Amino acid sequence: MNTDQEQQPTTPQEAPETAEQATESAASSAWSWVRFGLVAFVLMVFYIYNQHHANKALRTKEKLNKELKELHSEKISLESEITNASKQSEMAKKLEASGLKELRVPPIKIENHVETGKR
Repeated sequence: MNTDQEQQPTTPQEAPETAEQATESAASSAWSWVRFGLVAFVLMVFYIYNQHHANKALRTKEKLNKELKELHSEKISLESEITNASKQSEMAKKLEASGLKELRVPPIKIENHVETGKR
């Protein structure tokens, strides 16, 4: 039952490479590793740049938020000062130095009692 056809090897044997083919194969293999290295380097540089850019943006955002809070509190204090300065008692204190005094008597309403004829 054993025939020559059944005893053939299951994997075909490769032909031996020449020295020139082996050199080309090694060069192409080395070149593929160099290309891989260049792509990996470019990706790493891009990743580092992106991280620095994001950190800078976050620092700027925090700085602007802090400045916004300071300006908001300054606005509130200025509004309070203006409101306080425009009160009648504060105005009276400021005008007292120039000789003007606050009225202590309420104003009197003048009425005209003369009847006018309407036609």
